[in-house]
Amino acid sequence: MGQNLFSVLFSSIKSKFASLVSKLRLLLSWDFVRTRIIGRIRDFFVKLFDVRPKNKDDYYTVFRWMISKRLAYLIIIVVGVLSIWYITSSLKLFSGSSGGIPTYSYNSFMLRLADDKVRIKAKSGYIAYEGQVSKGYVTGEGKLFSRDGVVLYSGTFEKNRYEGEGTLSYESGAVRYKGNFHANLYEGQGTLFRPNGTREYEGTFFEGMKEGEGKLFDSGGNPVYEGTFASDEIIYGELLGKTPKEIREKYLGKQKLYEENEDLGSDAVIHLSDINALYLAKGDGAATDDEMKAVNVIVLSNVFRSGRLEARGIEVVKQILGEPVYEGYSSVILPEAVAINILNDRQNTLKGRINMDTTMVYSDDVVVNSFDQQYTVYIYTFRRGDLNYSFVCNEKGGNFAFYEIQSGGDQ
Repeated sequence: MGQNLFSVLFSSIKSKFASLVSKLRLLLSWDFVRTRIIGRIRDFFVKLFDVRPKNKDDYYTVFRWMISKRLAYLIIIVVGVLSIWYITSSLKLFSGSSGGIPTYSYNSFMLRLADDKVRIKAKSGYIAYEGQVSKGYVTGEGKLFSRDGVVLYSGTFEKNRYEGEGTLSYESGAVRYKGNFHANLYEGQGTLFRPNGTREYEGTFFEGMKEGEGKLFDSGGNPVYEGTFASDEIIYGELLGKTPKEIREKYLGKQKLYEENEDLGSDAVIHLSDINALYLAKGDGAATDDEMKAVNVIVLSNVFRSGRLEARGIEVVKQILGEPVYEGYSSVILPEAVAINILNDRQNTLKGRINMDTTMVYSDDVVVNSFDQQYTVYIYTFRRGDLNYSFVCNEKGGNFAFYEIQSGGDQ
């Protein structure tokens, strides 16, 4: 009987707490909690987006305008969410082998605030730069990359421009220039390289051009000329007045000698093929040893440069050198005849080749027995300082085929 009484008592207690346990299980179940949370969020946003004012207290009065308070709250929340999203996306870090270097898009607002080593993505998404930035500018040591990951420039920058020492490369990765820069241009001491890796020029630069003392190299990297440069070209006038021996000390490349037959005279024309020029050497009758010197230098180019100006026609030459001191038709002299035939070996120019009777002594030594002195050209001569510049044309006006330089006293 006592056992039955205990069972009845236990059953009564269990029945009392069964409903409570069931409620607890319901309240603690994930489905119930999720349903309540979603319901609360839904109710919040329903109220949030219900921007219709209910009475006059639901308005802000700005001047004469009445703005719904709920609408104002909604705008503030939306703007805040968008701002947080933008800042978060801008602060994404690049992880991995970079050691956690901050990476920014090229137009990121946060990049303007960075002052550290960073990586910058180009518009298309590849890493275009890795290095120092300061106050929104690429400044300090860094590297510039191509889309394919080739280092196009490695060195120092200042406000997004090459400045100081650096190395510029071709798209292939081969070095193009190594030396000093200023405002993105070669300036100071540096070395230019060809795409095959051989040196092209070593010396000083100014505003991106060869300027000052320097040395030229041929396609095999062998030195061919050492002298002074201006506007990216050799100052050919510095050869005037020098002996062939002195010129040979400056010019180390291939040369070819054209000697006059005794019946024509004793002048000699030397072709300096690696610097695209030739010169006329005459004996100095006033000198005790009658030593030959360069009295006329011909530049085998139809382009004349002065500073950043470039002339291919006489009208532009006039803008650079002023009005000519002489112009007119003239019969060719030996150096002009040699120049015309050299140019015609490349492509037809002026009135074609000049008939010339020659005797080959050696492969680099030719005796000129005679040439057609009835061949005429039109010449414009200009004076600059103590030098005369003569431009050789086919007819009056138009473009020139080459130009000559001689001292002002030599006519």
